[in-house]
Amino acid sequence: MYLIESKQNISLAIDEWINKDLPIFKYIIKSTTAGLLALCICMYFNLAMPQTSVFTVFIVMQPFSGLVFSKSYYRFVGTVIGTIMAIILVGAFAQDRVSFTLFFALWVGLCSVISFMSRNFMSYGFVLTGYTIALVAMPTIENPLNVFTYGIDRLSEVVIGLLCASFISEILFPQKLSNTLLKGEKSKFNLLISSFSNSENLFDFEKGSINYTRDILGSDALRVNSSFETNMKKTDKLYYKRLNSQFMHINTTFFSLRNTINNNKDNSEFINSLKKIYADFEKCLSNYSNSNNLSALINEIKIVKDITKIRIEDEKKSLDLDDFDLIHDFNTITSLFLRLESEIYDYCNTYYNFTTNSDKIKRLEKFAENLKFSTYSDNVLISLMIIRASITLIVVMCIWMISGWEYGSLAILPAVANTLLLSTAPYPVGATKNFLKGAAVGFIITPIYNFYIIPMYVSDLFTLCLFLTPVLAGISLFMILPGKNLIGFGFLLIFITTCSIHTQYNVSFDTFMDMNIATVIGLLFSGLSFILINFTSNIWIESRVKKALSKQIEITTKDKLALQRVRLESASFDLIQRYSALGRLDNKSNNKILRWVLSILEIGKAIINIRRNATLFTKSKPSEISRILSLIRKFFDLKDKNDKEEQMKKIKELINEFEQVHLRSANDQKLLKDIYLDFSIIYSLMKNKEFLPIKGETL
Repeated sequence: MYLIESKQNISLAIDEWINKDLPIFKYIIKSTTAGLLALCICMYFNLAMPQTSVFTVFIVMQPFSGLVFSKSYYRFVGTVIGTIMAIILVGAFAQDRVSFTLFFALWVGLCSVISFMSRNFMSYGFVLTGYTIALVAMPTIENPLNVFTYGIDRLSEVVIGLLCASFISEILFPQKLSNTLLKGEKSKFNLLISSFSNSENLFDFEKGSINYTRDILGSDALRVNSSFETNMKKTDKLYYKRLNSQFMHINTTFFSLRNTINNNKDNSEFINSLKKIYADFEKCLSNYSNSNNLSALINEIKIVKDITKIRIEDEKKSLDLDDFDLIHDFNTITSLFLRLESEIYDYCNTYYNFTTNSDKIKRLEKFAENLKFSTYSDNVLISLMIIRASITLIVVMCIWMISGWEYGSLAILPAVANTLLLSTAPYPVGATKNFLKGAAVGFIITPIYNFYIIPMYVSDLFTLCLFLTPVLAGISLFMILPGKNLIGFGFLLIFITTCSIHTQYNVSFDTFMDMNIATVIGLLFSGLSFILINFTSNIWIESRVKKALSKQIEITTKDKLALQRVRLESASFDLIQRYSALGRLDNKSNNKILRWVLSILEIGKAIINIRRNATLFTKSKPSEISRILSLIRKFFDLKDKNDKEEQMKKIKELINEFEQVHLRSANDQKLLKDIYLDFSIIYSLMKNKEFLPIKGETL
């Protein structure tokens, strides 16, 4: 027995090492090898600053090849644009420091904004366009005639670093994003089935709600970056896009359903009736959990959908639905039940075709290509980022020009880099502190190399690589450990910037200290900017979200019907991610904003359906439709509590009137029924103010 337990423990320990520790070990080997290869190539071609190439390797190196290729591509594009702009600025304003500073500040602010509005590594590319100007322009500002040569040299070193990182990532322990995507889809599918096969996730309101949203934007990011890998089939890419959009639909429906059921959690008879309706679907999913026969599950869901319709009619007759609110809650919940079953049926079908390598997705290729994720932007946040990035640069430039310090220009590089890189990072002040911690490690290690190891033991390129290997491996370890990557980045910044990794050894202690002091000053001013130019308190963020979501209702009621459900949902989820990244939201505020977003999503989708169906009437549409939509839009703009209650009464009366409308055409009558159900959903969600982003309500 003891031997069996020992074998099991050993097996578990080995599995844990393979899954957790081995990938870290592989990453360290890849990063260190690529860095040394880049150093050797730069030394062979006698480039002046091989440390630029080594720095590039560590910045773009990722555990997966697709991520390395993606980040390398955007780094290259950003560096090229930044180099061109640096040459233009130095050529135009080399003798006019004020104009140079103003245009430089404007460019950095613009890069900060575009970076904020972009997704994935495209954001990093725009960071590089601002950072590269500082890298190329500042060292040559005193000798503007050298800017072109200097810029081309730096660009060459960056390209060598990118090529080395990509090459090593592909040939040494290659890991493909396609495999991670596949595991992620399996995990999402299993999570979906397991959570919906337990009715407590819907009906037990004491139990914490499952948050599916964290997988949506992450999966989309992996899919986008995987396009840089050559081993993924086009059909698989289409499937991943479609699966993610369908998963997003289910997520929204689930929260709308849960929130509406929550309106009646104290009505035990009503809740028990809903559980009876859901019981067949729950059993269907539970059976799959035991058998794992996906084709059988799809067939069973199709049968259950018809059974659910019968159950709904039976329970509707057995319940005493004489209350207006209760009637509409029942209509809303049961229609959401049916929609949830249909969406899970479609999701399972798509997943089955994906796992069986079916080419059916090609028939929907044009549709899938239109499933574009939208991003959210906020003019106030954009202005804040422009001001912060521009002022930080101007202040550091002014200190350099006023002081006349020879190394003052070196403070500009870390100030710009830190401000741009951390503009969208959670807790930028804390991130700057981690930068400084890493810099402190660099202060200790770098002088040991500069004044002891390199002059005493390094005699050729081989010995230089030999002695650099431990410190590069240590930086790699910091970069891959969770929560330690910024410490590693700070260590890397100091070591690469001030260590004598040149074609000739030429560093003095005074130079070393001046360069370090300049770097720290730049980081401190950047960190200070995040403290002084930051108004993102919980209250401020919540007010901005309320305004954005109210605007979304206005858009869905007034703009063209081209707005797709996917774009509406993805922009809303992106909004959550944007404000969460600002770093001051606590869990309570995050959950509140999530409820607001999902409620507005459901209302927005219902409005889009109503407007779309309203265009299909054979004759003119009933006037109540436009009147109700107008009242809904105005409801979110009202601030007075009494006015809101009066508005809800008017909406209730008009919906009641709309129910009495009858048209001769069978098709028109069906459209009326569908629109009435959508109005029920809107009303049921709007009456619970806890889940609505009410703007500045006053008594």
